[in-house]
Parts: sequence; structure tokens; C-alpha cells
Amino acid sequence: MDLVYCVHITAPIEDLTVLDELAAVLDLTTASWQNVDTGDAWLRVFVEDEPAAHEALARLQAALPEWREQLSAEPKLTVDAVRKEDWAECWKEHFHAFRASRRLIVKPSWETFAVESEADIILELDPGMSFGTGYHGTTRACLEFMDDLASELGPVSFLEAGCGSGILSLAAVKLGFDPVVAFDHDPQAVECARENLVRSGAIDVAASTSELAAFEPPFPFTVVAANILAHVLDTHAESVVKFVAPGGHLILAGILTSQYPGIKARYEALGCRELRTRTIDEWTSGVYRCPPKG
Repeated sequence: MDLVYCVHITAPIEDLTVLDELAAVLDLTTASWQNVDTGDAWLRVFVEDEPAAHEALARLQAALPEWREQLSAEPKLTVDAVRKEDWAECWKEHFHAFRASRRLIVKPSWETFAVESEADIILELDPGMSFGTGYHGTTRACLEFMDDLASELGPVSFLEAGCGSGILSLAAVKLGFDPVVAFDHDPQAVECARENLVRSGAIDVAASTSELAAFEPPFPFTVVAANILAHVLDTHAESVVKFVAPGGHLILAGILTSQYPGIKARYEALGCRELRTRTIDEWTSGVYRCPPKG
């Protein structure tokens, strides 16, 4: 039997953001769902095999005491084994088509969506193990910003730093950005992104595996979307800004609203100017204009 191993976390919905951040800090791959009727949330941390699942469980349990003050209740953690067939069906239950911005509609490959105007753009993807459906507040904000920037700037270059499922790169291609480049530190995420891009005909996107600090862009990009974690954006701010062409635009996301003022100050100190922000759920994202040359 082909199994997928994970740590299953059950908690109240209001604790999901904190637990999601905790898993991200530990560099654990997650997927989450909410039941607004019951107020329950589920977070699954996916790993390669059963020993890795127990290791991830131990790491989460060891880290929890430092985060407990931010939680409304004690989460329940268990190790689970899920059949890959059941996992595929689970995505069909929780992932449905939705409008992400003025023109962009995100939909899974197994659903249909009736477009409302000729301007509507369909982004079709399968999220794979857990690399993003686009509904997370940070991704939705990025898609809204990209939709606006595409209208303002036209067919300019685009870089997705931390590509996950590749949804932002796919959106960039559909919105007319060119060329489009992407990278992620997780090779499984890059593989998932490539599959989604090829499936949608976006075969010219160059997606590679690289740590952020080690990534060497082929040239500075007019628009860069960095939907990563706040502490990574903080630590590697100088590298992120160097990805952007002089006077170009930088989208910063993956930031809890409480963390946003610190990130804003960090990038403004490097000469970036905040143009607009968007807060969805407990996440705040921003668009910045990077300093011109000289």
C-alpha cells in the first residue's frame, strides 16, 4: 500500500495561523483546512516516511512550550498514515474554484468554472502534497497586487521567490509578464510547480531549486514576488532587494500583521518605498518600489 505519512494537528480555528507559523519556522511542509461550522481546524505536516513523522512530532512537541501563550487551547498532535488515493480525494473535498482578484480565477483541474467576462483568466492547478491552492491570505494578496501591476506595467520580467505550487508564476504568465523565473528551496515544491506550469502550457518558465541566499538571478527583475516567511525576509533583505531592477516593484508576503511594521522598516532602510498594503485574515502583504539606480 502506497502511504503518505504526516503529523496531524487538531486545534481551534483561531490557533491555525500560529501553528502554521510554528511549522514554517521548523521548515516543515504543511496543508490545512478549516470547518467554520464547528470552529475546528486541521493542520497536516507531511514527511517522507514513518520515522520522519515521529521526528517531526518530537520537534513540534519540543517547540510548542515557547508558542503556548499565543494559543487558545492545547493542540492535539498524532502521527497518521494516509493512502495517496485518499489524499487525492481529500483535496477534491477541500479545494474548490474561487476568484482571487479582479481577473484571476483559481480552480483545480477536476472542476469547471463559468467565466463572467472575456477578461477573466483561469489558473488551473493541482496543489500536490501541500504547496498551495492560492486561498491563503498571503497568496491572494500577491495575486491581487500582480493583477494591478500587470495592468500598470505591461509585459515586464517577473521573479517568484519561494514558488511552492508555482501559482504566482502561472499567474504571471497568464497576466503577460515576460520572462518569468521561479525558485524554491524545496525540490518537491519545484517539481510540483513544474508540473502545474507544464499542464497549463506555461512551458517557458525557468523553475529551479535554490536557497534564497544562494540564488543568482540571470538579471534584475522588474517585478519580484517574495512570498516567504517574515524572519527569512528580514535575514535576507539585502539579497531580496538585489533581485529587483532599479526602480522595480517588490511584493513582500508571508508576514503576520504583527510582524509587518518590522519588515516595512527593514526594507525602507534599504531605500524601498511602500506603495500599498493588503491585509487578509491575520496576514499583511505589501508592494514596494525599490530605489532607482544611483
